[in-house]
Amino acid sequence: MEEPRDEPQEERQDGPRRRTPRRAAILAAIGVGIVGAWLGMALFARTTVPAGPFELELDAGFGLGVTRLELPPFGELAADTHIAPFTLSGSLRDVDVDRLTDEVRGVGVEGLVDQVEADLVGSVRSFALRLLLVGALGGFVLSVLVFRRRWDLVGMGTVAAMVAISASETLAATTYDVAAFSQPTYSGTLARAPDLIGPARHVPERIESMRQGLEQAVEGAVSAYTSLQVRPELQDGGTRVLHISDIHTSTLGMDFAQQVARSFDVDLVIDTGDLTSFAVPTESFIVDRIQGFGRPYVFVRGNHDTDALQTRVAGTSNGIVLDGDTATVAGLTIYGLGDPTFAPAQGYRVDDEAFAEEARAAGEVIAADLAASPEPVDLVAVHDDRMAEAVAGRVPLVLSGHFHVSSARVVDGTLFLRIATTGGSGAGLFRGLEEIHFSAEVLYFSAGEDPELLAYDVVDQMPDSGSLTVRRVFVTEEYGELTPSPAAVPTGPTGPSAT
Repeated sequence: MEEPRDEPQEERQDGPRRRTPRRAAILAAIGVGIVGAWLGMALFARTTVPAGPFELELDAGFGLGVTRLELPPFGELAADTHIAPFTLSGSLRDVDVDRLTDEVRGVGVEGLVDQVEADLVGSVRSFALRLLLVGALGGFVLSVLVFRRRWDLVGMGTVAAMVAISASETLAATTYDVAAFSQPTYSGTLARAPDLIGPARHVPERIESMRQGLEQAVEGAVSAYTSLQVRPELQDGGTRVLHISDIHTSTLGMDFAQQVARSFDVDLVIDTGDLTSFAVPTESFIVDRIQGFGRPYVFVRGNHDTDALQTRVAGTSNGIVLDGDTATVAGLTIYGLGDPTFAPAQGYRVDDEAFAEEARAAGEVIAADLAASPEPVDLVAVHDDRMAEAVAGRVPLVLSGHFHVSSARVVDGTLFLRIATTGGSGAGLFRGLEEIHFSAEVLYFSAGEDPELLAYDVVDQMPDSGSLTVRRVFVTEEYGELTPSPAAVPTGPTGPSAT
């Protein structure tokens, strides 16, 4: 009588054991299918399509939600355009220069955009179908290789591949934000960086149509491939400023800065100090390089610079030294104060509290000078931005260097922009050369009586490899509307890690 009761008990005990391997097999099938889809796209997704006078190579695969536009040999634009785990890329492989020139002359860039847009819409749809097919094929083939004749698992793997790709495509399409290309990251050659990343425009509202983003990319390609001499201008004809700092007697850094000044066609240069390193007379030769900029060169003394060096800078034909005073240059009213500390060849001493206190003590001087200024100041230039903490909320912008690390932070409506070392820290004077890059910022101001910072580019170049990146930041999109408040007083520490 007990035997019949024992058999169901064994079945109940064996049931979970049998279900566990089945679940593992299903999960394995799904994983194999997704890997197969990735392999299929990696091997067979790439295709070449025509787009007006351009020939584009399209590619895609699982990865970060980034779109890359390659324009060889001039560089690459990249932007975080969607949230799907799908990386999209388009590379310009060929261009019919004669046709391009004729069409630009005949229908203009607007007409050319129409043609490219029409061709791309059809090509993208076909490309999406191609991805689905090659991904499904990859999932099927890998599932067969792994599971042999277990056709149920092969089917699951194939379906998993199709679902993964179709879901990624759908999510990418629904979340795709062309406006991300208003703030791209550029890598490539310095000479063409301004052409390819386009003009800095003040965008009060988000871009809603694909046309505007496409037009910016096509404009860059047109200007690069036809070698047009008309460089993109600010929409309102404002002022462009090159911000450099911490040259540290590096002739390579000076050459890099002059390249940026020419390529971006800036109106003036602001150097926030540490032009030298050891405060010895032999370093003063670096001052002779200032005239090579061919533009006004506004200078504030760093903690490595001597008063004698400051006097030499003031004696150059284009040098403008600010040390507790203001100057109006290219429509911008700039206040500057030299660093109160003199500490040659001692690095930037981040952890020295006495050093920090001495820097912050200069805030009283700056506040008094600004209060006595007969006109509002558009920006404050100092070597160490701790000097200007006391005037946060009283000025729109503070430019600085000193810490050899680029950063940006907003305090009481005031934007503090630090730039890393433009001279590569004197080619490895304070750190290894492999850890240091040449850095500079190009700032774009609106025109008019009250100039407003619209955008800035952070330009970095590695001295050992020559690789270059340019990152565009629109101020209102990144930080919102900045409204300095005279009543505000900042509190708390603001070390070099603040952002």
